[in-house]
Amino acid sequence: MKKSDLIKTLSEPSIKVIGYVILFFMLAYIYAPMIWLFLTAFTPKGGPFLEIPSSFTLENFAIVFGLKKIKTGAAALSLYMHRWIINSLIIAITTMIVTVVTASMAGYALSRLRFKGKSVFMVGLLVLGMMPSIAKLLPLYKLSIMFGFVNNLVGVGIIVASGIIPVQIWIMKGFFDHIPRELEEQAWIFGCSKLETLFRVILPCAGPGLTVVAFLSFLAGWGNFIIPLILIRTEPLYPISLGIAAVFTHHPGELGLVVPYGPLCALSLIYVIPSIILYFMSRRYLMQIKLAKMEV
Repeated sequence: MKKSDLIKTLSEPSIKVIGYVILFFMLAYIYAPMIWLFLTAFTPKGGPFLEIPSSFTLENFAIVFGLKKIKTGAAALSLYMHRWIINSLIIAITTMIVTVVTASMAGYALSRLRFKGKSVFMVGLLVLGMMPSIAKLLPLYKLSIMFGFVNNLVGVGIIVASGIIPVQIWIMKGFFDHIPRELEEQAWIFGCSKLETLFRVILPCAGPGLTVVAFLSFLAGWGNFIIPLILIRTEPLYPISLGIAAVFTHHPGELGLVVPYGPLCALSLIYVIPSIILYFMSRRYLMQIKLAKMEV
């Protein structure tokens, strides 16, 4: 064997080993926090370090739902955790309903109607939807004060929906564009009005699009942090995203208290369950997203 072949043979396994070591550390960096989250949620005395628990318990989940009180740490938090779940649901469901209704109506109109400046309007919608939410906070806050949306969960859901509706209109228009107009014409021939045609023919055909928009809008409301941070002032009205953050800065005088990691991890697990369930329910429709075409 030549010297060059020997060097090549000896070096190849080393490169593979280095690659596996790098891959291992990357996976550990990604999965270790999730493993810690899961184990701590079922540990009687959870802490900030990853360790194998000696026993498992559901006590942390009982604390989250208000069935037990926190023995150590910020005891007041146990009074609000179950409310945070309900508040997040109210915001997410409001966001979903407002977005689905608005995006489906607007998407259908933009798909079927032709008017001057339609392309410019569609581009404007897209630009508005791509703007960072931070850039729109000042006018949104002024409108929230005007309409009484401060400390109002439904109002927070409406504000969150306003930020995602432009992109959802594009998605719905794309689905409506692929529904043949002949279906509407046949419905009109059989005596259906335009509104009856929309609800009895078009919307059932656009079911995958409605599912996708409902899924994306629910996640936008369920996981939003910035809008509740600006509009919600009292802890009983916090959603989960704001409540978890508030644990670490509960009150200036309580910063030295022990953080209740067990209940927090249990709450975090509950926080991800709706997203996972909705994903598996709508994943076959996510691949069917069709962006709208800019046609005049």
